[in-house]
Amino acid sequence: MSKQRTKVAIIGTGNIGSDLCARLIQSREFEVVAFVGRRPDSPGLVKFQDNVTYSISKGIDGLLEIIDEFEGFFDATSAFEHLKHWEILKQHKKWAIDLTPSKIGTPMVPELIGQSDKFEINGTECMNYSMVTCGGQSSAPLVHAIYKHSVSISDIEVSSSIASKSAGPATRLNIDEYIESTENLVKLITNCNSVKSILVLNPAEPPIMMRTTVQVKVADYDLSAIKQELKSIVDKVKRYVPGYEVVVEPYSPSKNVISATVKVSGAGYFLPTYAGNLDIINAAAIETARRYILAKKEFSQLEKKL
Repeated sequence: MSKQRTKVAIIGTGNIGSDLCARLIQSREFEVVAFVGRRPDSPGLVKFQDNVTYSISKGIDGLLEIIDEFEGFFDATSAFEHLKHWEILKQHKKWAIDLTPSKIGTPMVPELIGQSDKFEINGTECMNYSMVTCGGQSSAPLVHAIYKHSVSISDIEVSSSIASKSAGPATRLNIDEYIESTENLVKLITNCNSVKSILVLNPAEPPIMMRTTVQVKVADYDLSAIKQELKSIVDKVKRYVPGYEVVVEPYSPSKNVISATVKVSGAGYFLPTYAGNLDIINAAAIETARRYILAKKEFSQLEKKL
């Protein structure tokens, strides 16, 4: 007997939504019931119209017409639009995986924040989980490893460089939200209030791979332990983001400063491999959805035993 797949909707038919749709169509765990855009001629909508049950070009209004046919949704639009979508769909008890930097949902970074035993599950409330930003996902393992084996962190800088071609209209529109969301995640991990995030849209040809560098000012540190901690986390992250790679191991470029750099290559589901920024946030979104669904099932089984 085949395993029943979880029925989901994807809102947003741009680069992120299209790549996400390509991944989920190939998944044995999810069924994309609806792919939702706002233009009938949207390239993403046209490309996948034969692979989903409903190809919707009327936005959220069209999705409401089939509200009983899916359990949750992935939002790949913009921070402003997600606010509207969540306000409507939470009334219909739909869980959300937010790929925008809206800061509405609970921040999730698989392997660091969001283990299945930490999911907030109950029988009445649907949850909203935020993927923060691509820079947040890529920097979190570095930040965590340095934080865990350092003393008195006083300043943190997270700098990400991505190919300009991989940044769609929503990314460009939400630059301020991107910066704030990334900084908030780093503060959540480290309790350090002095955090600076930078995003560079590099127009170089051929397009560059995504790179994220973290620099942390500390009073003291154990470099060997930081490296070992980072290796352990990266091994786990690579299970769902195969293209995640440390290219500059943690080192001290100056007194009381620790720095490290990672590169993210895309898996090539829909976009070129240089779009690692989109790859990591989509991979994290699917992994979070998996863990949430597993936690819901475990909660349901526990309730039945009580």
